[in-house]
Parts: sequence; structure tokens; C-alpha cells
Amino acid sequence: MRRLAITLLLAACAKAPLPPMAPPPDASMTALAQLMKNEINPSFSKVTFLVFHGDEIQEDPTTVRAEIQRAASTLRFSIQQLRDWPDLPTQTTEGRDVFYTFAASVDRQAQHLFDAVQHRDNATAATQVQDMADTCNNCHHFFRLKIEDSVVPGRAAVVP
Repeated sequence: MRRLAITLLLAACAKAPLPPMAPPPDASMTALAQLMKNEINPSFSKVTFLVFHGDEIQEDPTTVRAEIQRAASTLRFSIQQLRDWPDLPTQTTEGRDVFYTFAASVDRQAQHLFDAVQHRDNATAATQVQDMADTCNNCHHFFRLKIEDSVVPGRAAVVP
């Protein structure tokens, strides 16, 4: 009887097991998210706005042109970092190949965008912005990253 009382007392004091904790965020994914959030997305958004609405801004055209060139340059540099990213959000060889294919494609598009901005070719710059948006969205979709909003309406893009 005493043994039963002790067993019941111990059972009453025992805590229910804690639910399993979610794994900590992958440090490489966190760094990639930071690159996207702090460098790629802001410069892409600025370039997109200026390419599509720069002529509507009540600002000196030279100032607008200088700003779009700065944003395109920042975007180009950031995309180069993405192309050489060492810690990919995938573990398979095939996944790595897909990531680097998307990265190489968006890198080429960023270079074409930068060149178009330098040559004041707004039509080509607009096409490159749309192509980049499609490539980014397709990459995010492939790796199942959540896309809250897209800056540019997408078109069906093919990764070369």
C-alpha cells in the first residue's frame, strides 16, 4: 500500500513531456535570408520603381538617373554574392545545380539590367526587371520559400 502511495505521488509530480522543439534555423539560410532582405530586395525594389516610375518623380532627372545607377550597381554586386553562395538551401547535388543555374541566370540578367541602365535604355531595363522577377519567383517556388509579395507581375520565365 505504501509503495502504491509513493508511486501515485511520484506520478502526480512528474511533468508531462515537452513537445519536440523545432530545429534551430539553419545558419546558412539565415545568412542567405539576410542577403536577400538587406541587399538584394531593397536594391531590386528601388531599381524596379525607378525603371517603371522614374520619369514621374518630381525630381531632377540627373538625380534620378544617378540613383537608379547606384541601385543597379548595388543589385549587381549583391547578385554576384548570390551566384557564389557557399551554403546552399539544399543537400543534394541536383538541388545545388538548380540553385546555381538560377543564380547564374539572375546574375546575367542583373548584368544586362546594369548595362541597360548605364546606356539609358529604359525599355531593355524594364524587360530585365521583369525577367529577374520571374527568375527569382521561380527559384523561390522551386525551393519552397515563402513569397509574400512580388514587386513585378510575373511572366512565364525559362531558366537557360
